[in-house]
Amino acid sequence: MNTTGSRYQWLIFDADGTLFDFHLGETTALQLTTRKHGFEYSSHLHTVYNAISAELWGQFERGETTLKDLRVTRFKRLFRELGIGAEPENFNIDFMSDLGRQTQLLAGAEDVVRELSSRFRLLLATNGIAVVQRPRFARSSIRKYFEDVVISDEIGVAKPQTGFMEEAFTRMGEPQKSEVLMIGDSLSSDIAGGVNFGIETCWFNPNALPLDGFPKPTFVIEDLTEIFDIVLGG
Repeated sequence: MNTTGSRYQWLIFDADGTLFDFHLGETTALQLTTRKHGFEYSSHLHTVYNAISAELWGQFERGETTLKDLRVTRFKRLFRELGIGAEPENFNIDFMSDLGRQTQLLAGAEDVVRELSSRFRLLLATNGIAVVQRPRFARSSIRKYFEDVVISDEIGVAKPQTGFMEEAFTRMGEPQKSEVLMIGDSLSSDIAGGVNFGIETCWFNPNALPLDGFPKPTFVIEDLTEIFDIVLGG
């Protein structure tokens, strides 16, 4: 499909924090679910939840925990720390259902994807939970621009492990590594995953964060529209 003269044939996009506004979606879902379970959402609750969640997702990326355990453990720890009497397993079920209905995109994401899809083949790659990501992606306005979506929960291996990229390349029909670019906001999963597999990477870094010892990305952008300068005629 490439009609640009670019060396890339395929662009692999991460989902949350790269195209989807996960913070807004998560906030909305937490507000809905806490209301259902009889207590109030607060910024403090969200801050504590984020810290616990970030720790557990880091463990998951390193293969130290499973998604099954992560789903409930995050709320067990949250409720214990804040003294909330809600039941973690039931809360998690409702939270995932509410989160699966959140399709908010980052500003400009749809325009970027639409334009790129007319010139390149696109794949979505996410470490998310399948019962959340499948309905979100199916409901989203960008669904039609992607040829496939690879979800770690469905294949049993997560970014940055090479098995994730192996599955992605199988789905893409085994292109040359030089023809593929990985684009994502996470150094520890997206960029490390691409580097580990030997493909070029583009770090979406809207907050101008430091690298801090992670594998160095091939490119760094702070606005999604900057991707055009990299892939068109690159």
